[in-house]
Amino acid sequence: MLNLKVDNLNYNYGKVQALKDVSFHVNEGLIGVLGANGAGKTTLMKLLTTLFSIQSGEICLNDLNYKKDLNKVRNNIGYLPQNFSTYGNIKGREFLEVIANLKLDCDKKTIDNHINEIVEKLNMKEYIDRKFKEYSGGMKQKLGFAQVLIGDPRLIIIDEPTVGLDPEQRNTIRELFPVISRNRIVLATTHIVEDIEYYCNYLLVINHGELIYKGTKENFIKEVDGLLWEADVDTETLIKITEKNLVLTTIYNEKSCHVKYVSNKPLTDNSVNVKVNLQDAYIIHNKTHVKAHSKK
Repeated sequence: MLNLKVDNLNYNYGKVQALKDVSFHVNEGLIGVLGANGAGKTTLMKLLTTLFSIQSGEICLNDLNYKKDLNKVRNNIGYLPQNFSTYGNIKGREFLEVIANLKLDCDKKTIDNHINEIVEKLNMKEYIDRKFKEYSGGMKQKLGFAQVLIGDPRLIIIDEPTVGLDPEQRNTIRELFPVISRNRIVLATTHIVEDIEYYCNYLLVINHGELIYKGTKENFIKEVDGLLWEADVDTETLIKITEKNLVLTTIYNEKSCHVKYVSNKPLTDNSVNVKVNLQDAYIIHNKTHVKAHSKK
């Protein structure tokens, strides 16, 4: 079974520490990497893709060490950056051929067959021979997914895969996760929880450069289950709740305010316990860590 091991990873930009003793071990499947902008996700991804050199710590992909076996590691990595693009006049198939010729030492027939398999797998036959400038946002991102599969990499890194896409395009891209993560390790960074909610096997959550959670999404939710309440309250009660408790949402109407808040117990007689979803759990974990961090 494939495994990726990250041990005591630290990274600094001058005096700013972007990653602090990050450690995790993951196996094949989709791993969701959650964190707000500036949390350290991109730094971690650039280290995993070898775009940044390791300053402190160790990364191993199976028996390959990032420091000792750099070229072999790179041959086993596929990377889709956040702002994927290419020349407007190049056709999709031509672009994949360029990438394949750079990555593979094979004859033309083998490369053509390899590309055809990927195009078929991602259902791109309808537009693969059209120019890139004619692609929709979803088509462009699919081409990005296609190029990471060239060479059959063992580790795939995807950075913010649905940014800038409309809801329908986002769903199309999300449905590719089970396809590309079969027999591979796929790390998908995002601040959009819905991107990985239904497909991730494992979850990593980064905040202020620290890994504040690693484990299943079920356990992530379970850790804060029972802490979320909602109620209709007046302005005075809302102020009291907000003073000492984390408030997730407030919706005002003519006579009252509907509030969703975090507490060990109900704070009003009409409070109802709410089932926590992944989005709620992420906000609660994140905000709680920010509050603790600010007190250091």
